[in-house]
Order: sequence, then structure tokens, then C-alpha cells
Amino acid sequence: MVENNRSYKKAARYAIAYNKLLKMIRDGLYPEGSKLPSEPSLAEQLGISRSTLRQALGLLQEDGILEAKKGIGNFVRKTLNEDNVGMERMENPFYKGCIDTIDNVEIKMEIEASTEHTDRIFNRNTSVVLAIYRYYKEKDTIRGSCFSHVATDFDYIKSIDLNNHNEVLDFLENKIYEYGLSSTLEIRMVSATENIKEANKGNVSRYYQMIAESISDNEGNIIAYNKYYIPFERAVFKVFRKRKD
Repeated sequence: MVENNRSYKKAARYAIAYNKLLKMIRDGLYPEGSKLPSEPSLAEQLGISRSTLRQALGLLQEDGILEAKKGIGNFVRKTLNEDNVGMERMENPFYKGCIDTIDNVEIKMEIEASTEHTDRIFNRNTSVVLAIYRYYKEKDTIRGSCFSHVATDFDYIKSIDLNNHNEVLDFLENKIYEYGLSSTLEIRMVSATENIKEANKGNVSRYYQMIAESISDNEGNIIAYNKYYIPFERAVFKVFRKRKD
């Protein structure tokens, strides 16, 4: 019997190896973030050939359990917190899509006159807009970034001290989702331009998952437009779906 160009017997071997490795990971033998033994060592430990092991490792990588770092080895990926899973929720999408644990967010902000570009974004002239970069870090390493344009002609913005970056950051990360009524997301893969590379120093990814987010208030006015960038290898998206009765 042949299935996907593999014999049933051989498929059973790599499936068994997959399950054994998965159990080791779930039992804590290889915790999140840890490196697996070398392929020769692991193949000997499991009593299988290296080709069978590679098939099992490949499936674990496809399923988001392992991450292969070229020239270094296989690592157990950090799992997404279930509270952060679900792109259907109106919350900051960066934390839902990035597999890394962010422990610091730096912000750089400028106040700019509106342009034709921002007029198109907001579908109106806002006179002045906020141009804001956010840098998402884990242990001082940038794991992703966001560039935002925020309108200044809605009531809530008047309650924010724009000279206080912590207050502005809290608004962008949290309170804007309480104030806003709805948001739309567009997710697509983009090449790493010079601007993206500059904002994500330390990352060598050639491609990024870009999440373009438009947030509207209860009158339907767009109040913020965010572009989040996550290195392609560090991005995972999950959406909760329910059968329509």
C-alpha cells in the first residue's frame, strides 16, 4: 500500500516517532524553548533511521510544535496563551500572532500635519495626526514592530497627555479597544523593505506577516490605522470558528 509516496509501514514508523517526541515534549522532558538533541543522537534514542526521524521532525515543525533554526538545531516552540488566541477578538493583534513572549514595548512618536496619504486612511482631513512606532521586545531583542497613524479629532484623545509616552502606549495597546467600536484586519505576507528592516533590527527574516488594522469609533470614523510586522517564522494565526446552526 502506498500513501503519499511512502509505504504504510514506513508511515507508521514516523507517526510513532512523532507521537513519542510529542509525549516527551508534553511530559516536560524537552520544555518550551529548549533544544532537542542532535539528529543522530535522537534517532539512536528512538531506535529509528535518520530519514524516519526527519519526517517526524518535519511534521512537528508543520504543526508549530518545533522550530528548526538553520545550522543550530530543533527547538520546542513557545505555545500561545489561549487567552491571546483568536483573531476574531477586538484586541491588539500582535500578541495573538507572535509566538514570542513580549516583555517590553518601546515607543517613538511624532506629531505631523496631515497629508494626502493620511486623508485617504481616515477618509477625512484631520489637520494633525500622530505618527507612532512601537517596538515589541523580548529580553531587549526586537521581535516585531508597529507603525501607527492616529487621528487627533476625536474626543478621547483630548484626555491623553501626549507628552507622556506611557500614557500614549497604554491607549494604543489597551484603551483604544475599549473606546473603539469595531476594527478590520488585513493579513498578508510582505517582503522586508529597508523601512521594515530598520524598524526590526536584529531580525534577518526576508518576509514578514503584516497585519493592517483599521479601528473605528461608534460613529464609523476611523481613529487609528496600525501596521504590525511580525517576522514570517515567528507568526502564527488562529481563528475561532463555530458552526452556524
